[in-house]
Amino acid sequence: MGTVATMPRISASTVREHHDLQREAILDAVGAILAQDGYDGVELAAVGHRVGLARTSLYRYARDKDELVAQWLERAFRPAMAEAQAVLGASDPPAERLATWLDGQLEFAAKPRDGAAARLMAEFDHLPESIQALVIDGHRPVRDALAATVTEALKDQPGREPALVLAFIDGIASAATRQAAGGVTPQLRAETRNAVRALLSKRR
Repeated sequence: MGTVATMPRISASTVREHHDLQREAILDAVGAILAQDGYDGVELAAVGHRVGLARTSLYRYARDKDELVAQWLERAFRPAMAEAQAVLGASDPPAERLATWLDGQLEFAAKPRDGAAARLMAEFDHLPESIQALVIDGHRPVRDALAATVTEALKDQPGREPALVLAFIDGIASAATRQAAGGVTPQLRAETRNAVRALLSKRR
C-alpha cells in the first residue's frame, strides 16, 4: 500500500513573514500609483494588477482604497515625523533647530521615492475628509514641536506673535520644498536658512 504524501507545514512565523512582505509590496504599488496618477488612480484592481493579486485577495489587507492610502501614508511619513520631532526636541538653539528641520524637509521633498507624497499633498484639498484628517493627525506632534520651538526663539522679543511667525515659516518651507523637487542646491539651502533667521531676528 503506497504512502500518502503530506503537504509541508508552514510555520506561523513564515505565514506572518509572507503576509508582511505582501503588504509591503502592496503599499509599494499604492505609492507608485499615487506618484503617477494621484489619489483617483488608486483602485483595488490597479493595485492588484501591479502585485499579481486578485482584487478579492486585497481585502485581506484593507477594506477599501482609503484604507490602503491611509496605510501608505502611515508608512511613508513615520520615519520623517520621528526625525523631525528628534531635531526639534534637541538641545541646540531654537533657530538652529528650525534650520536643521528645514534641511530635512528639503531632503525629503527631493527624494524621488517621495513623489507620491508630493502628489498627494498637491491634491490635499480634494482628498476625502478621512484622508485629510489622517494627514493632519500625523503631523500634529511635529506642529506642536514647531510651535514650541518658534515660541522659544521669540521669548526675548516682546510683542512678537509666534503663531504669525510660524505661518510665515510654513510659507517658506512650502516654497522651498517645491523648489527642492528639482534637487537641493547649496543656494536653495542657504536662502531658506537665511529667510528663517531673518524672521527670527530681533526687530529694531
